Amino acid sequence: MYIIRADGNAAIGMGHVMRCLSVADAMKEQGCAPLFVTACAECMPLIIQRGYRVSQLHTDYREMEAELPAFRKLLEAAADMGEHVILVDSYQVTDAYYRGLRQLARVACLEDMGRSYPVDLLINYNIYATQLFYRQDEDGLPDTRLGAAYTPLRKEFLTDTAYTLRDKVRDVMITTGGSDPCFAAGTFMDAFLQNAELASENLHYHIVSGPFNTHTDMLQQRYGNRSNVTVHERVTCMKELMRSCDVVLSAAGSTVYEVSALGVPMICFYFAKNQRRGAEALAVESAIINAGNIAEKPAAVTERAARALLCCVREKPYRALLHRQEKQLVDGGGAARLAEALRALGRK
Repeated sequence: MYIIRADGNAAIGMGHVMRCLSVADAMKEQGCAPLFVTACAECMPLIIQRGYRVSQLHTDYREMEAELPAFRKLLEAAADMGEHVILVDSYQVTDAYYRGLRQLARVACLEDMGRSYPVDLLINYNIYATQLFYRQDEDGLPDTRLGAAYTPLRKEFLTDTAYTLRDKVRDVMITTGGSDPCFAAGTFMDAFLQNAELASENLHYHIVSGPFNTHTDMLQQRYGNRSNVTVHERVTCMKELMRSCDVVLSAAGSTVYEVSALGVPMICFYFAKNQRRGAEALAVESAIINAGNIAEKPAAVTERAARALLCCVREKPYRALLHRQEKQLVDGGGAARLAEALRALGRK
């Protein structure tokens, strides 16, 4: 039995669940659809909508060690389904949690921060992962899958990824991910509208408000009546919206790999600690501008983002360079490779 343990809510966004759904889709194609397990109910409708079974632990997602008894009961109820393999995607994990979970099943984890855990399989799909040193502890060094070859893109980004680079920038996307705890979208939008060139009616801004964005009403009130700003809610086909744009300003989460798969010229920023390495690595591996931490230095970050956007507006050759470099970052096979690694773990 294959299980994916992930949470999504207003506090942590939907990144964990979304990338796990990509892995689940690949597993399903390989004949082993997983069961999702979550602490709370907020992300369950999305998982069910995508066609997967989900079980709620009714625990606090921030106290993962406390959920082990409930997890044990869940697995005991499925005792007739053979060996268990659990993929965990959470920043709330501890070594003690993983050691407890390994008493119940073989365990894999998705990890971003360069920390080793006592698991059977450790996955870090970020472009900087191969530069990290994962230490060996008393449990030994886990089997690892590192680097962008394992980036689990959503299925929609695996086919029909052709993108046309237009002569002029007309459409700009601003996306913060599933949530926006520091009102980054509004902060960027205000800064761009204060610049005469960027406030031009020739530029149309598309603000994507994720499912756990608590500022959606404020975005609609502030920009909904502007002819050159659209606030998008409940986007059902992100690929087509991205592909219709000439520049994407994105938080440095999983979205940057989706943008790269299409090759849409990109500017990145971050507001969460786990996004910093990704933003910095993009700036090293390509000509993408890392505007910095919007939560800590909003004025400096919006100024850098505005300069980067102006560069995109004025210089098509720069956008062409970004397009070529981004297309080389990911190949689209990451989810399938992770699914096979999980299946191999189940066969051990």
